Amino acid sequence: MKFIRIFFISVIVSAVVSSCNTVPKEQQIENIKKLEKDVFGSQSLDKDKGIEMINAYVEFSKKNPTDTISASFLFKAAELSMNLQLGSQSIIYYDKIMKNYPEFNKVAECLFLKAFVYENQLQDMDNAKKYYSQFIEDYPNHPLVKDAEASIKYLGKSPEELVKMFQEQNQDTTASK
Repeated sequence: MKFIRIFFISVIVSAVVSSCNTVPKEQQIENIKKLEKDVFGSQSLDKDKGIEMINAYVEFSKKNPTDTISASFLFKAAELSMNLQLGSQSIIYYDKIMKNYPEFNKVAECLFLKAFVYENQLQDMDNAKKYYSQFIEDYPNHPLVKDAEASIKYLGKSPEELVKMFQEQNQDTTASK
């Protein structure tokens, strides 16, 4: 009997505590707008404020997964993560968007940017090529296809190698005229 009473009291306390921790959706959006104003209104990107902004976006999407703005917030979280050089984190958000919001209007960009992060931030050329190729295959008419093809062509080349390649191409073009 005593055990049952303790159990019910703990359930009631848990319910009260969790209801107190629930921030209304409108208040979350207002907080996000304020953070965006702070983060994007300054001359330089403050890493701590940027991380706070990312957390606000992600928290909103967790608490409101069916809200249409959740995909946009995750996309912003991914972009901000990428800008803060948090490549692995941005890939997690791009994957989450592609999996949970396949109708989102920026799903193609998510795949392209995922490849971009693998190439430029994580230095993982195998995955970069894999996802650039997947992007080209899945979205052959997308405006970024030429960029993906160029990225594959120049993947893993040092700046010196690229300069040499461009000089050789330039010489070949001039010689054929």
